[in-house]
Amino acid sequence: MKKIRKILAAVLVLMLMLTPVISVSQPVTVQAAAKTTKTTLKKSGGRYYAYENGKKLRNTWRTIQSGKKKYTYYFGSNGAAYQASKEMMGRYGVIVKKIRGQYYGFDYLGHRVKGVRVGSTSTYGMPYVFYFNSNGTYNKKRTAQLRTASKTNKKAATIKKMLGKCRKYRISKNSCFMNGNGVDITYTYDTVELSVFRPKGKNYKYDVVESLVARY
Repeated sequence: MKKIRKILAAVLVLMLMLTPVISVSQPVTVQAAAKTTKTTLKKSGGRYYAYENGKKLRNTWRTIQSGKKKYTYYFGSNGAAYQASKEMMGRYGVIVKKIRGQYYGFDYLGHRVKGVRVGSTSTYGMPYVFYFNSNGTYNKKRTAQLRTASKTNKKAATIKKMLGKCRKYRISKNSCFMNGNGVDITYTYDTVELSVFRPKGKNYKYDVVESLVARY
């Protein structure tokens, strides 16, 4: 009887050794790498245009790298980027455009801007100060505060505080403001210039605003 049990055990071990091993594995999905479309920026007749796969872009945003920096553009219905006139608005003035319900500012290179800027909604329009958020959208509340603080004859301290530290300043002793009984001081910031008047002698109480314009 013991001999029969040993024979059966040996047969069972042999059967287990001969049984094929089945491996269960999870299916693997291999995703192809997405193709990167190259955007080419070209300048023609003083205007900037963008192309992808040989086609001109229209009515769309694009962020394009130039050197180590990236700039955001909007290309209109004719394919031209929105951009300010350098002759009319200088290097730091902007043209303000409404795109899908939001207002944005663009400089003479077609770059979407942020922060404090002076510009207008048309090339020959009256320039005003604007404030644009970090994503480029127009900030109505901040803009209203800047415009109130920069009105002529307002105390200069408020607008100076809002603009922060200036890059430089210059003093002109030959002022035509308020009968010329004082000096003009022009503060230069990154994108704007603030001119204030400082009365002489006993007449001095505080600096007053003359103007806030785009840095040229």
